Amino acid sequence: MDQHDGFARPEIRPPDRTLRGTCITRTVDLANPRLIGVWKWNFEEASCRLYAVCVYAPNVLRDAYPLEELQHLKDCVAQQAHKVEKMIDWTRAQLDAAGLNSGEPGRVEPLSADIRTPLASAYVDLFVRADLAIQLLDALWLQGELTDAGHAERTGAMRRAPLSVLGGIQRAHAQCRERIEALYRQRDAGPQ
Repeated sequence: MDQHDGFARPEIRPPDRTLRGTCITRTVDLANPRLIGVWKWNFEEASCRLYAVCVYAPNVLRDAYPLEELQHLKDCVAQQAHKVEKMIDWTRAQLDAAGLNSGEPGRVEPLSADIRTPLASAYVDLFVRADLAIQLLDALWLQGELTDAGHAERTGAMRRAPLSVLGGIQRAHAQCRERIEALYRQRDAGPQ
């Protein structure tokens, strides 16, 4: 019911897009507002697409499942995670060399995620590590050891890491969807 319009009418609900199978709910704390925005706008979509690529597509396509797409997606996650880890290592080295404080996150926001695939878990870890990298970069910048331009460039790169993976997820999902649609068209056309 919509309590604000004064009428007793049922709410129109979106179609049930509940995914079946095992789900692990994980809560993460993020502090960077822009990274939180990336999470809120994109994580649920990415998780659903990862489920489709990693669980649904292999069951439907079987032998025609595009393993190269899945491997490319795993490589994309690993590549972005490596970039984030390199930034964390570089920033910690800079802080240690200058004898500076690593700082603490300001206000954090707990965000919940339903994890249905190992790749979704790796995607969550990427957000957590990117948030830490941004926190360390902020500490370096606040203590005058990083220029404004250097800070903007490096924090922007850390925010783009999850978005790069999202692009890879969308491409893999589109590829699987195309193959599934072709399989169904072939099946509907019948034997020739």
